[in-house]
Amino acid sequence: MLGTIVSLSLAVGPIVTSQQLDVVLNPATGMVEGATSMQIVGGGDLAYELNPSARIHRVVVNGAERNLPDSTRLVGLPEDASVAMYWSGIFRDDIESGEKVGQIHNFSVNAHVGEEGVFLSDGSNWYPQPVDQAGIPMLRDMSINITPIEGWTLVASGNPKCKDSITVPCWSWYTPRPVDGVAVVGNRHGVTGRTIETEYGPVDVTVHLPVEHADKSPYYLDAAEDYLQLYTPLVGAYPYERFAIIENFFSSGFAFPGFTVLGPRVVGMAPRSLKPGYLDHEMLHAWWGNGVYVDPNDGNWCEALTSYCTNYGRRALEDGADAARTYRRGLLNKVSLDPSLDDGPLGEFGSANPSGGGPDRFVGYDKGAFVFMMLEDVLNEGEVPESHADSAIWPVLRRLAHRYAGERIGWDEIQQAAEGAFASRPEGWLDPFFEAWVRNHYAPMTSTDMTTTAVQKLEVVRDVNGKWINVDPACRHYRLLPHNQTSPTIAGTLGSGTTIQVDEGMPAAEDVTAWMADVESGPSVLLVGAQSIASHRERIARAGDTIIVDDGSFTVSGQRWDGEGQSVLHTMHDPDFPGRYITVFHSNGDVGWDRLRFMWYYGKDTTVVWDGDETVLRRAHEPDARLYK
Repeated sequence: MLGTIVSLSLAVGPIVTSQQLDVVLNPATGMVEGATSMQIVGGGDLAYELNPSARIHRVVVNGAERNLPDSTRLVGLPEDASVAMYWSGIFRDDIESGEKVGQIHNFSVNAHVGEEGVFLSDGSNWYPQPVDQAGIPMLRDMSINITPIEGWTLVASGNPKCKDSITVPCWSWYTPRPVDGVAVVGNRHGVTGRTIETEYGPVDVTVHLPVEHADKSPYYLDAAEDYLQLYTPLVGAYPYERFAIIENFFSSGFAFPGFTVLGPRVVGMAPRSLKPGYLDHEMLHAWWGNGVYVDPNDGNWCEALTSYCTNYGRRALEDGADAARTYRRGLLNKVSLDPSLDDGPLGEFGSANPSGGGPDRFVGYDKGAFVFMMLEDVLNEGEVPESHADSAIWPVLRRLAHRYAGERIGWDEIQQAAEGAFASRPEGWLDPFFEAWVRNHYAPMTSTDMTTTAVQKLEVVRDVNGKWINVDPACRHYRLLPHNQTSPTIAGTLGSGTTIQVDEGMPAAEDVTAWMADVESGPSVLLVGAQSIASHRERIARAGDTIIVDDGSFTVSGQRWDGEGQSVLHTMHDPDFPGRYITVFHSNGDVGWDRLRFMWYYGKDTTVVWDGDETVLRRAHEPDARLYK
């Protein structure tokens, strides 16, 4: 590939062009024993990284034994060498330390081999990982052979070498293009699968689940088929032969080349856990992040683009314009409730060289997705196509995926691809957009004199009598909303600091309420139970979009709910203290109290009503958006 050839010609020092791994895993002891062979172009010193839990036992260069290196560097390699390294290590990460209430990702586990499962991520250096002079893993072709483990099924990065049935365990894998590492995961799973015909050819889908979740397999097979049929016409051929969906043994939602791992709680919630932003998000990483790679020197763009395509894009594609606007406004509401979420330039998210500590997750995922929504509008020249599938951004993304497969790119390449949609325009015509939204920290406040970049259009609706204006009613422009325009949500209550008042004798298990201990105290109020709500009855009655709680029922948004299994989470602006919120949780009967544990998942909703464990209503109250002069 062109990008790889250029890097070879300009690089100083040896370059690893291919690497093979041969490994033995022992779940009973946590031991990994392995041998790796690397083919190298150029001579000199080769740096590598190795997990602290592992050590090198032997090094052979062009068939000759070498002394073990004093550091993670092989010194004085001859031109075009063949290097073999033998290593072992015991990998036992602390799984429980990373399990957090209200979170589906456990980021504390990188390399673990045990009876509960195998998880060796491609970024954990569980084998000797060759790196360049900047310490960045080299892109090279990789393959792996794993000694079979009776009763287990493991999956590795890339494509399977095996030609057996897709449900038969495969122990040899290879990457169809250069990668920066190999991951291995698996367990004692049952495997189901099917072959999906796309317009670019067949894709095998496999689902790896324990026996207790075997009944969930059809949901995931059907969903994967739907997503492949939905997205391959939009972004091009799926980059691998197989898409494997694997239940992990801890909270997960991680994508690797050719497969994804999902935590047991998410898998067990199917089909409810198949809403936009879950499995579809992990599949799209096959294109963005695991097909076209992120240049670590220019920030992580792939989470923004993947979130645009799935968390937002699937709503727009399947549910239409109203659902798309609701999602856009939800993001504006989220950052307006807590402006500290927008804490730096998008272009520095995940960068190896940020000017400060680097912005956090909201910027990289949510604001980043919104930036692509605005780029979509620019490419559509301000017109909104009848179908989101007809947006001018999709041909740009198809070209991006095809042109840069197997290469690292940054925001400059994305800008160039977008500019290429208009061949007659001069190079750099999108500079104002990318300077404002990617390179700089830009978060305008909604106001009567709000403006935008030179290449964007900002809709403003004006009262014929000149008394008010409505800025961006379709919520197509990233901005902060004035407090009185925000939709009150539990995220606002918790984000501003909360005083929690709970009924005595609350019939909820301790694990249901454990998260409350981590909530910072503050001026907003969280009232849990009918007695606590009654103590604030008069204040709640004066709130806009109020709630009425009676014995055995509640009424919200004009609807009364009196089922014994029904419960509600509802948030209001505090009528006495602008900028504060009142959130209430009430259950008509004992069964609904278990819903308390799921409050964290509803940060975009004003009202959530459950009947037992089924969510029957989700709504966001949208206040008057007019600015009065």
